[in-house]
Amino acid sequence: MSQRVSGKTSEQTLTDYLDSIYIQSHSISSVKAYRTAIIGIKNGFRIFLKEKYNCDEVQLAFRIENKELDIYQILSEYVIFLDKKSIKPKTIRLWLSVVKGYFSYMGIDVFSEKCKQRVKLPKVRRLKKEALTKEILVKLLHNLDTKLQTAVLVAVSSGLRVGEISGLTLSDIEFHSDPVKINVRAETSKSGEDRETYISKEASEALRDYLQRFFGWREDSTNKNLQRLRIFGRTNRIRERDSRLPTPEEQLSEAILLQRALIRKIEKVPDLNKMARNGRRVIHFHAFREFFYTQVSNVSGSNFAHALMGHHEYLDTYYALSEKQQVSLYKKSESYLTISDYTKIEKSLENIQNKQTDIIEKYENFERYLRQKDPSFLEFLKRKESLTQ
Repeated sequence: MSQRVSGKTSEQTLTDYLDSIYIQSHSISSVKAYRTAIIGIKNGFRIFLKEKYNCDEVQLAFRIENKELDIYQILSEYVIFLDKKSIKPKTIRLWLSVVKGYFSYMGIDVFSEKCKQRVKLPKVRRLKKEALTKEILVKLLHNLDTKLQTAVLVAVSSGLRVGEISGLTLSDIEFHSDPVKINVRAETSKSGEDRETYISKEASEALRDYLQRFFGWREDSTNKNLQRLRIFGRTNRIRERDSRLPTPEEQLSEAILLQRALIRKIEKVPDLNKMARNGRRVIHFHAFREFFYTQVSNVSGSNFAHALMGHHEYLDTYYALSEKQQVSLYKKSESYLTISDYTKIEKSLENIQNKQTDIIEKYENFERYLRQKDPSFLEFLKRKESLTQ
């Protein structure tokens, strides 16, 4: 048995294990997910152990070490326990992974290949997702307050995760860039890497108005007193009598607060409060990322979309592009990421495409005519081809 467990209670052991998880990513959300898997009040691993073996995880580890119990049999029984409780297959896989890691932390080896053979998992069914449309997004924006409107526009046009949005500070935004650039810091990014993305003109204008209204931000100022404030943290002034802005520590800017605020607004509008086949709401922050990916990948390529979204394996390809190329690719997509005036913009794009098609057709007809009527035109085309080779 590992020295990490010797002489410790189950609570001390769990606390130490969760500390080891936190130090890897500094993610509070990850720690909460791991804690739920172990001590969830309805379906946590401890509940299972109490019902099945009448012991806690440390006591169980000693019994496994003494060969009284088989670790793979226990894990298999835990999966069956969760499945009977109607826990979703993806969640079962996550919680099993947490428990396996917990046992490894306590010095009990769990071999992956043997686990695959002995512990059977329910299949994860891939259900068709209901994609967000601009019509839905327009209706959503009309039912949100200023803060959430701005957060949604930023999410839709940047591909940022909700945790990255909640961690944004004023110093992360380059308003002088065109388009406005967002520098995602490694400490707020899920991948733990710095990266850059952009927001649309529509989102940047909404962000400027929001900052002016709630923080007294001025575009012609350095705004030094605002640099550390979380943009989407608490926005109300703490003391009305001195109009003091909240300190960064008072802002409570966890991603969960933005998510809950969005849900509260959606629940009030039946047309927006729809559930997908997978049991999740159609409208949520990750759906905004999916919308971003669809629009950008269709216009500027999937690799570029993946890179802006922070998918590690595509970042090297992204940074191989010059800044001019990056901006050009984003601007090609920008109109498709614009929500409020999308009908006017898309109609304009359609007209441009139709005119372009018409011009090409007229040119081809004219070229055919010249080929037939003027033999010297063929010589002209040959000289032109030779010059371009």
